[in-house]
Amino acid sequence: MRKYLVLAMVALVAVGCADKKKLDAALAENTRVAAEKDSLLNEVLYNAEMVSSINAELAKVKDLGANPVAAGEAGASANDQRTVVLGKIRDAITRLQASEDALEAAKERLATIERKDSRLVAQIERYQGTINEMQATIEKQQAEYIAQIDSQKVQIVALQTNLDTVTAQKTMVETEKQALVDTMNTVYYAVGTEKELIEKGVAIKEGSKFLVFGGTRLLPARELNGTGFQVLHRMNDTVLTLPDPEKEYKIISRQNSQFLANAVEDGNKVEGQIHIAEPENFWAGSRYLIVVQD
Repeated sequence: MRKYLVLAMVALVAVGCADKKKLDAALAENTRVAAEKDSLLNEVLYNAEMVSSINAELAKVKDLGANPVAAGEAGASANDQRTVVLGKIRDAITRLQASEDALEAAKERLATIERKDSRLVAQIERYQGTINEMQATIEKQQAEYIAQIDSQKVQIVALQTNLDTVTAQKTMVETEKQALVDTMNTVYYAVGTEKELIEKGVAIKEGSKFLVFGGTRLLPARELNGTGFQVLHRMNDTVLTLPDPEKEYKIISRQNSQFLANAVEDGNKVEGQIHIAEPENFWAGSRYLIVVQD
């Protein structure tokens, strides 16, 4: 009898050990499945946060480049930001695709488990649907953003063309203005003996003399065009050195000698040098200065 009792106890212990192994295996399987579920959930939450971050970035740069500036200024910074945002969008799409692949692999792993968790399978399928929606949203945002950039590039090209036109017009106006200033500041100077001035065509003798009656005088030629003259800048060339310091010279053109700094004798006569004290007033009478050696 005692023998049968011992055998029964051994059988009960063996059955208990087998049940315990099954229980431990079931607990381990549940723990693994729970860990798989938590891992998948964390992955989806991470991607959801990433998509929210992408949306925030898109909102910040939505109007980037709407008011482009000249090259070399803020436009370069805007291009850098666009590149960063597009890179984040592409990165988000890549990450979501990786998550979707991970979920599909998880479904395949669950299919091999003897005791399937139908709730976990359903939850994974919901997560896959959410990821697909996120992907579609981001791809749509990417297409809209690229279309916006392309539109802004067209605007920038048009504005740059207008800017080039305005710049060309400004350059032309400044060139014309400088040419006018140069023309205004260009004056002419001729000095020499009476014979030399007449031969150059810058002076003529007018009047008549018969015996001791009447007389002639040297005057500027009727048509003066710069030929036979030295070209001067009226504001810069304010000191003119006469050829012979021992000789006396006379201004026969229409400049007013009162605007000279040096002494002027009666009859607009000067010696040595001509010092122009007030160029604008001095040259107002004529742009052609003619000085004859007495």
